[in-house]
Amino acid sequence: MLTPVFLDGCHAPPSLRDKAVPMEFHYISHSLEPVSPAAGPRQLPTCTYATCPPLNLLMLPGSPQDAHFSPELIRFVQERVNEVEIVMSICTGSLILAQAGVLNGKKASTNKSAYKFATEKFPQVQWIPKGRWTVDGKFWTGSGITAGMDMMSAFLMSRYDHDLIKWLHALAEFQPKQQDDDPFVWLLDDSQSH
Repeated sequence: MLTPVFLDGCHAPPSLRDKAVPMEFHYISHSLEPVSPAAGPRQLPTCTYATCPPLNLLMLPGSPQDAHFSPELIRFVQERVNEVEIVMSICTGSLILAQAGVLNGKKASTNKSAYKFATEKFPQVQWIPKGRWTVDGKFWTGSGITAGMDMMSAFLMSRYDHDLIKWLHALAEFQPKQQDDDPFVWLLDDSQSH
């Protein structure tokens, strides 16, 4: 949403168009064959783990908590995490980072429904139960899907022009929550039923 093409297409005010940020997105997989995610439409990768160009930011989406992550994916994460400036995960994407061992000793968030699984399977990670997202150095981990949107908003506000980001919030009709505004922490309490 920060790109010149997007801002031009949305008729952003000239003062904001000048603040556009050129970006290139890569959708990475083991092959260039279409990928069927657990939810949503099929995705077409733009590069493979082997052909992926250098990245500034690596973002890992969520998947079912009991998903099998291929050795190829884990190796890719382990190799790329050292060269990128920022590593992000949304929802259970943090489980991929944990399996790769790159969150060992770090604070991280995951989806509340996967919290017990994460703490049992990856005890070397300092899982944070409450909060929309967690930041530990270059690692930004969001707890749930919409928390990932809030996390991305906070990240953009930390890097780019605030007027531009606020305009994009209005354009998307999006009101981001603060990091500690976690209305879903009750999901961790097995004794409550809602």
